[in-house]
Amino acid sequence: MLDVAGGDHDSGPPTTGSSVLLRVAIRIRAASTLKVTALAFVVGLAFGALLIILTTPALLRSWGGLFSHPGGTIALNAKSIWGDYELLFCGGVFDPRAVWAAIQHSNNANWTTALSPLSSTLTFATPLILAGLGLAVGFRTNLFDIGGQGQLIGGALGAVYVGFTVHAPAPVLVLLEVLAGIAGGLLVAAIPALLKAFSGAHEVITTMMMNYAMLNLLVYLVSVSPFQRPGQQQGESKSIVPAGQLPKLFGSISSSLQVNAGFLIALVAVGAVAWFLNRSTLGFELQMVGANPDAAKTAGVSSRRVIIIALCIAGALVGLAGMAQVSGVDPPYVSPAYGGTIGFDAIVVALLGRNRPLGVLFAALLFGALDAGGHFMQVNSPTNIDYSLALVIQAVIVFCVATPALMVALFRLRASATTQAGLASGGWAK
Repeated sequence: MLDVAGGDHDSGPPTTGSSVLLRVAIRIRAASTLKVTALAFVVGLAFGALLIILTTPALLRSWGGLFSHPGGTIALNAKSIWGDYELLFCGGVFDPRAVWAAIQHSNNANWTTALSPLSSTLTFATPLILAGLGLAVGFRTNLFDIGGQGQLIGGALGAVYVGFTVHAPAPVLVLLEVLAGIAGGLLVAAIPALLKAFSGAHEVITTMMMNYAMLNLLVYLVSVSPFQRPGQQQGESKSIVPAGQLPKLFGSISSSLQVNAGFLIALVAVGAVAWFLNRSTLGFELQMVGANPDAAKTAGVSSRRVIIIALCIAGALVGLAGMAQVSGVDPPYVSPAYGGTIGFDAIVVALLGRNRPLGVLFAALLFGALDAGGHFMQVNSPTNIDYSLALVIQAVIVFCVATPALMVALFRLRASATTQAGLASGGWAK
């Protein structure tokens, strides 16, 4: 018999294995997503602290005197860990001392130092927000689109081509680049979408193959006309003209502050996708097919149409991310190494954000802060902590969020009163 009164003990031992599984499922469903994410962040920091100790010889040796000088050992380790995490925060969010100095002595140099962490975080997060939103739309439709890298390249190629061939006023040129980026990503995603809809080819295979196809296409295009930069043999495209580059948000303070209007585009996209998924009929149909294809078919929803639309929307948003990255961050051209791991990081961002627009936004900002803070920590840490520590913290956080059963068991998360009441009446709490 399952105890739903909120006590710590069951009214009796489970009679079947299914009752145990049901109890675990109930606790996972009842656990607050915010709680799980916050506790995952704590676990990530704790794991990072352990790595700081294990990879710093002075700290590791200090534990040999734990029993003779326990207070000194703990204080030394705590001070070192606190110092490194302070650098992580100051490099990824803001440095209170730099902000205070800029307020007291307001000049461009001081404000550049104060805004640099925020600028770095938002610059890194911008393409992740857009790409994460696109992949989240596919995931909500139960389509595992892992072709973000190819769609990112498609969007960047479209934007770059318009950026160096079209001569128009800045607002018009940027708008044309946005449309070209959307079209480039959409076209790349349309191929797996049509294959999935009409032949049943699995989207994981087809989108992955498109990544390789687009990467090779990129390598080819930057080595031939019209993309190839004149006199350049290293595989670089022509640059987007200055009028086609997204304006820097803090450009009046310093050109080194890279955050640009692409971040504003990303915020608009978050609101648009949230409205689309939660308020539009088509968004409801996409989620219905993702949740229960048989019920959607009974209701008259064409799964073939939904598959094509969902993957094309995903590709359009990821292509927009490619446009924002290439036209907003120096240098404004593409090369064979373009995009780095953005397309794959966006998968993790979408999953970490629970495939919800606001969740994707905060997940991307977290990744941006850890990236910017990790580089700052590596440069300024007296213990020579490597940037990869930030990547380890990212990985642990994602692992914990992706395994809520572990967090529920580890921290003994309990169902809320609302959930308990719903269970007592025989249904799931929503």
